[in-house]
Amino acid sequence: MPKTWKNNRRDIADLKRRLRKGDVVYTVRKISRHVASYEDAQLYAEHEFTWSSPVTGSLMTGHLSIEGLLAQEGEIHEQPPRGMRSIHDPGPQVGAPLGHDHSAELDDSELRGLRKRIRDASHPNTRRR
Repeated sequence: MPKTWKNNRRDIADLKRRLRKGDVVYTVRKISRHVASYEDAQLYAEHEFTWSSPVTGSLMTGHLSIEGLLAQEGEIHEQPPRGMRSIHDPGPQVGAPLGHDHSAELDDSELRGLRKRIRDASHPNTRRR
């Protein structure tokens, strides 16, 4: 069973003992679905500890230490969470053809909006040379 560390003293000490330079850990990000309703509710992110701080000697992933990563994310996983997509993987396809039974008729407000965009667009004869 993959190990999970939480933001407490015991788990921070255990994580500091286990991690070495080059190790990768995983955190779960909650995704806001207000704008992108097609996105998954949770995605995981990878964090590789690539350098040690010259001041504290603590391993660092980007600009975050082990303590900072735990404080920011809350939980760190040893393995990628099962059944979850990486934040770096492409999202689900939403622009695919909809099929023959789908009618895409525009209503009046959409047509008015399109006409306004055409009216407000730059005219080829008035463009700067």
